[in-house]
Amino acid sequence: MFRSAWIIFASSMVTFFYSVIAIISGLISPYSERTNNIVRSWARSILKISGIQVRVKGIERLDSNQSYLFMSNHQSTFDIMTCLSVIPGTARFLAKQELFRIPVFAQGMRAVGMIPIDRGNSKKARQSLDKAIEEIKKGVSVIIFPEGTRTKDGNIQPFKKGGFVLAIKGGIPIAPMVLTGAMEIMQKKDLHLHKGTIQIEFLEPVPTENYKYEQRQQLIQNIRNSIVSRYEASLKKD
Repeated sequence: MFRSAWIIFASSMVTFFYSVIAIISGLISPYSERTNNIVRSWARSILKISGIQVRVKGIERLDSNQSYLFMSNHQSTFDIMTCLSVIPGTARFLAKQELFRIPVFAQGMRAVGMIPIDRGNSKKARQSLDKAIEEIKKGVSVIIFPEGTRTKDGNIQPFKKGGFVLAIKGGIPIAPMVLTGAMEIMQKKDLHLHKGTIQIEFLEPVPTENYKYEQRQQLIQNIRNSIVSRYEASLKKD
């Protein structure tokens, strides 16, 4: 428990430090290479402090000149840092509104272009999705967890439709990702942290320009099936 407490304390100090730097850099240019490096360095620092290694597969499937809507299963708090540490180019999160209530960290997130979403207010949620489309068209990839919250038992939960409506509306390709190993490091509502390795695998991106709004359920099913299939195969292999 002492180790977990120390990691939480050290991570808080690192987050405060990088948040201040992010505010300064983000006010100048939220999507510059310098700002991207700050975001990436914060994520990698938290992972290093926590004794977590990241193994990457399938990154060659991504087009470096293309922005994506990245979608992944959601296992733990460290999923955010894992994604930010390895996704190339400019990538930002569509993050729950609650995170934007944390002093300094909230200002840092806003300064670098993280997008808040109020899941309890459908009008504001639609505005957030429209904002995400605007940013993606500027060349900024957006990361979301379509389950909406972390899994409790390791099973992948049903996907919410918001991100898929966003993809269809903007004609944005979806880049599915599969995360494994994060639950063994820290489970939901558990403050005990363990050393370990998280694997993130990038699957083949899926174009959405030929999908219509009426086909959103088909798109949801296609993406979820690909993630679940690869996730279950990874568990059997391990």
